[in-house]
Order: sequence, then C-alpha cells, then structure tokens
Amino acid sequence: MIYKNLLYTGMLFVVLPVWFGLLWVWYLKIEGTVRKLCNAWVLGLASMFASGQILLVPMILGKRTLTEAVTLWKIFLVIVSIVIMVILIRRCGILVTVENKLENKKKKAGAWKIIFGILAAALILLQAWIPYHYQHIDDDDARYVSEEVSAVVHDTLLVDDPITDEYMYWDVGEVRKDVTSPWTMYVAMCCKITGIAPAVFSHTFFPFFMIIICYVLYGMIGNVLFRGDAEKTALFLIVLSVFHIWNFTSTHTLSAMFLLRIWQGKAIVAGFILPLLMYLFYQIFMSEKQSMKWAAPLYALSFAAALLSGMGIIMAPVMMGLYGLLDGIYHRNLKRMLCIWIAALPCAVYMIYYTAGI
Repeated sequence: MIYKNLLYTGMLFVVLPVWFGLLWVWYLKIEGTVRKLCNAWVLGLASMFASGQILLVPMILGKRTLTEAVTLWKIFLVIVSIVIMVILIRRCGILVTVENKLENKKKKAGAWKIIFGILAAALILLQAWIPYHYQHIDDDDARYVSEEVSAVVHDTLLVDDPITDEYMYWDVGEVRKDVTSPWTMYVAMCCKITGIAPAVFSHTFFPFFMIIICYVLYGMIGNVLFRGDAEKTALFLIVLSVFHIWNFTSTHTLSAMFLLRIWQGKAIVAGFILPLLMYLFYQIFMSEKQSMKWAAPLYALSFAAALLSGMGIIMAPVMMGLYGLLDGIYHRNLKRMLCIWIAALPCAVYMIYYTAGI
C-alpha cells in the first residue's frame, strides 16, 4: 500500500509537473539537460497550482461537489498533456537531443564536486525523510486538515464548519478566507485521486516531495548565483540545509515552517513561491532589452500564489509591483514595467473580491 501511495503522489508531484513544465522549457528555450529538467519540474508544479486555483474558486462559489471538481481537473490535465505532447513533437521532434545527453560527459567531475554533491543530496533526503517518517501536529490541523477531511468524506467544497463539521455557507466564519485561497480543496482533490487519507497525505507523503522540489529550486538559484559552478552550488545547498536543520529557535522561523509545516499553503508561499519569484526576476533582468519571455511564468505564478494563502495574494503582487517599477526605471522601458505589473492582476482581483465582501 505504501508503494502504491508513493507512486500516485509521485505522479501528481513529479511526473505531471515535469510534463507540464516541458512546455515552459520549450517556450523559454532553456539549454542543458539538468537545467531543462529542474525548470520543467518547478515551473510545471507552479502551473498545476495555477490550474487548481482557476478551477476551484468558481466551483466553490457555484457550490459544486468535490467529485465534479476532480472530474473537471482530470479532463483538463489530460487535454493539456495531449496538447503539450503534440506541440513538443511538432516543434522539437525529440525532447532530448544527443548533444544534451552527452554534454555532461565533456567535463570530468572533480573529487570535491562529487563529495559536495553526495553530501548535499544526503542532507536534502534526510530533511525530506524526517517529516515523512515522523508526525508533526500543530494547531492549524484543527482547521486545515478538517476541511480536507470534510471535503473528501462529504463530497463538498468548503460548506462544512471546520470545527463542528456542521453545514454552513461558504461566506461564513473561518471558511470565507479560504474561498480565494482554496489550498485545502486542492489537497482534497489530490487525496480523492490517490485514495490517501488527508491527514496522512498532508503529514507524510506531500512533505517528502515538496521539500525535495524546494531544494531543486534552491539549486537553480545557486546555479545562477555561482554562474553554473556545480561545486559551489552543491556547497550552497549544504550551507542552506545546515541553516534549516539547526535554526529551530521558535515555531515561527522559516526553518520551522519549511521542515515541519511545508504542507500548509503559507509555508509553501515562503519556501517555494517567493524564491521562485526572485529566480524569475533575475532571469527577466538578465534578458535586458531582449524578449520578455521570462515574464510569462509570472502570470501562472500569480494564480499559484493565490491558491496557497492570503499571504501569497498579498506578497506576490507587492513583489511584482516593486520589481516592475525598478525594472522599468533601470531599462527605461514602460512596456517591460506594464508587462510585469499585469501579471499581478489575478492576485489583485482575488484580494478585492475578498475585502469587498461581494
């Protein structure tokens, strides 16, 4: 049973995201096998989060069932997967060229590079294994997991009181703020598909994959900071792992949120969405006056941030707005600034909807 659950979760958080992300790899013309795979995984996962947000909010407002939401999501995933396959076959012919396969064989890996790489991988897997093997419980379980359980058991979308489990309308009490950030319903859809109990999925299987994905993103950032130096990037991941493991000074530090509560939307915003924004900002900046293709993922990321938490709805547009202003001033290009600002509109719409009490 455990291998079956790992397989299903791996399909949702590894195989499908990578497949979705291949479209970004082709569009952004990313080079290098490792860079292609990492960017595909990270950008693909963000795109899947975005698809969940676009689907779930109207389904919740329409008082539809979880089964209906899952059915529509499956149809969407199948259609998009087929479209991606057709595009990649027509435009690329094959996904990985011989040159890409052989590129890493041109240079022999140094001893320190191998040592640092193995040590970094060991520390990352250790961090992923601990929340998978042990259970952490905090007060947020009283609402987040109960919403997921109610959705799966009653086949509903945010119409059950998370405390008493009684029927209630979506715009009452604790549930209202989750309408614009329905992360718990996204998890409920994953549980419905995999057949894993929500508490087990959130505390066991999901953290294992999410921690690894976050470190893949950090590795991408390290690769950019150190200009492709694999040895320095591995050392960067080691230092980051040490900070995470030994920085549990309170329950509110980034380390605590990252290692113990990564299954919560606000923790994913801090550990995944915000670093990904910084990575994309750098890529946009380095494109200078060339094509603004790297701004395209910001539009998907805006929906993904909204799905996860109210923190994402607030912080993502603030960061996009500030960077857009700086980028526009630096390059003296109003179109670049507007292109980045427009990407923040989805979060702005969700924020206005929630605060206006419509």
